[in-house]
Amino acid sequence: MDSCSVNGSLASNNVDDDASCELRVDDEIEDWVPDSPIKPYVGQIFTSIDVAFDYYSKHASFCGFQVRRSTQRSRNGVVVSKYFVCSKAGSRDISSSSREDDASESSRISDKNVEPVKRRKTISGKCHCSAKLALKFAGSESYEVSSFIDKHNHPFATDSEKQFLRGNRAMSAMNCNFVFDVASSNTGPYRAHGILKELCGSYSAIGATAVDFKNWMRDIKVFIGKHDSDMILQKFEDKRETSDNSFFYEYQTNSDGHLTRLFWADIEGRKSYDVFGDVVSFDATYRTNKYGMVFVPFIGIDNHWKSVNFAAALLDKEDIQNFTWVFEMFLKAMKRPPKCIITDQCAAMKAVIPKIFPHSMHRLCMWHIVKKFPSKLGVVFCAESLFMEKLNKVVWNDSLTPTEFEHGWRSVLEEYKLSEHPWLNEMFELRQFWIPAYFRDKPMGGLLRTTSRSESSNFYFNHFVQKGDTLCQFYMCYESAIEKQRNSYYQLRNGDSKFPKPVTETQIEKDAILHYTQKIFYKVQKEIKAACYHMSLADLVVVDGMKKCLIRDKYVKDKLFQVDLVLSSNDVTCSCNLFTRVGYPCRHSFYCLGLSAIEKIPPQLLTKRWMKNSVEKYSTIHGQASGLCSNEEMRRATTKEVWVEFQGCVNEVAYDVDALKFLLAGLKSLRSSGREMVQNPNPTKNEVIANLLGVKPFDVITVHPPLQSNNKGSRKRILSSSEEKC
Repeated sequence: MDSCSVNGSLASNNVDDDASCELRVDDEIEDWVPDSPIKPYVGQIFTSIDVAFDYYSKHASFCGFQVRRSTQRSRNGVVVSKYFVCSKAGSRDISSSSREDDASESSRISDKNVEPVKRRKTISGKCHCSAKLALKFAGSESYEVSSFIDKHNHPFATDSEKQFLRGNRAMSAMNCNFVFDVASSNTGPYRAHGILKELCGSYSAIGATAVDFKNWMRDIKVFIGKHDSDMILQKFEDKRETSDNSFFYEYQTNSDGHLTRLFWADIEGRKSYDVFGDVVSFDATYRTNKYGMVFVPFIGIDNHWKSVNFAAALLDKEDIQNFTWVFEMFLKAMKRPPKCIITDQCAAMKAVIPKIFPHSMHRLCMWHIVKKFPSKLGVVFCAESLFMEKLNKVVWNDSLTPTEFEHGWRSVLEEYKLSEHPWLNEMFELRQFWIPAYFRDKPMGGLLRTTSRSESSNFYFNHFVQKGDTLCQFYMCYESAIEKQRNSYYQLRNGDSKFPKPVTETQIEKDAILHYTQKIFYKVQKEIKAACYHMSLADLVVVDGMKKCLIRDKYVKDKLFQVDLVLSSNDVTCSCNLFTRVGYPCRHSFYCLGLSAIEKIPPQLLTKRWMKNSVEKYSTIHGQASGLCSNEEMRRATTKEVWVEFQGCVNEVAYDVDALKFLLAGLKSLRSSGREMVQNPNPTKNEVIANLLGVKPFDVITVHPPLQSNNKGSRKRILSSSEEKC
């Protein structure tokens, strides 16, 4: 038997290559007739062809097969007859061109110098099924069933297989919203499909496969296409209009109209900068979008000692022109420069900062420099010797004077015979830009001994974005990251209403509880505790209304600290300069205040940036995002509210079967009623995507997408020789 058997398996390998092997059913095989409560019948009237197709599709979905639209006849522009057939109707023909391609492929394979062309493997389930539904025009835009054949020559899909039928795999509104929303948290379509399965209870309840989810995200990227820049700028303009111009953004294009620079700052970021913007740290990160543009977040420290984002930018290159522009835009948005700027060793930044911020200190990030030691000196040497341990005691010590640091640096290098090392000598020449000893008397807002705030911020944002994101998708992921950051801030602010437990009996500690946030209070509490138990008085002199105390600190051997207390104003200064650098009093100051029986922290020592609710109390930037929103934003917000309410209903009856059945019946009734209210029950794919994005593409492109950038971090890093050995 040279043909295919009824189950499609070959009974013999002796099949003509030029003939198609089609699935045939012998006359002895009985027909399959489905049993369905919504079966069409001859004479049934439908208001339109689409309504008839939907009805037949529901019948097919219930039974376990799928249908497709077939031929039609028209007269004077009116469809007078229309046929719907089973998806297995007809046969798969192998055209002559396909056979020619196969022949050419064979010749390619025989030629060893020609690489074979990979072709996609295709399959077909067509088997000459005769089931069909025929319609004829019945006047007044209605159609009547003229013929209905319900016999099939193939078995139907089982209950476990129905989920894979194309008619049952449509991306529902819930699926579209879910896969789009979780993408903002860097959750891919395959993982999103698995999460939704756990929420729905089974894969069949989802109504779409993981591939459908992936294709949906692909369709979104295709829809955005060349309108990417226009759409994100339109979104920014909408934000500015709905926030009374408190949302700031600027952009630039090249001579060909391609976007090259984009900067933005919302009202919350500007308010935070007004209070916490004394020190700003920023660094470029890569692989955050499909164009390879550099993402530059401007980072500070809030009153809970957490990173806070002030503004952000996307640049096509890391060069002097781009950094000049972005710093100018930052200054334009924030109205004043920061006191200190912390960056990595970027030469372009170093050249631009003195020009745009001439009165701001420029500091290099210690973390970026220290992490280079193993690659410059050898991984094994740094790991197995005590060199790094001894050098860190000198480098990270913020109690040393510049002279003490220089002596300690030289002694460690001489001990390990590294005094002539070129890179170490280069870093020593730059010591005034990164060593804490040279910033002892500068206001650093808690960043004297800098770890990389920008690096950790970049790592944080990379949990939300993917390198293949369009600009629109990137910004939505950015908003999701900022929303999480600010929600953490609100949580910490709410915790400030609770009072920590004092560890001393002093009134000044109880006063500190009332002013500082919890995170800062614990730092201040540590200073108060040390003042009570680890300080001793070496000398005390009162001159011209000023009390001068020499204090011996148990933790710093062979060193005395001088504290000056103005008796008339309770103003305190200490030689350790902790208050100047960080913004809260040191242990030596608390000890001196205790000697003078001062039970409250003097107001001049309460820095605004560390106080509870500091943004709300002290920010001079006014304005807020308007309550106005687009129809799509309102729809998305209402959808989330409905979801929360649904979860609440389930939660109320979760452990009572009868109550659950009552809820299920009510939901089915509401679903039927809600369907009748919908004016556009079947929006097109593009309409759905536009609603999700919140913007629609213009007919004419005004700003073209960025060209592909090739920045220093966009390629795989070349390993050093020491790293290669390891």
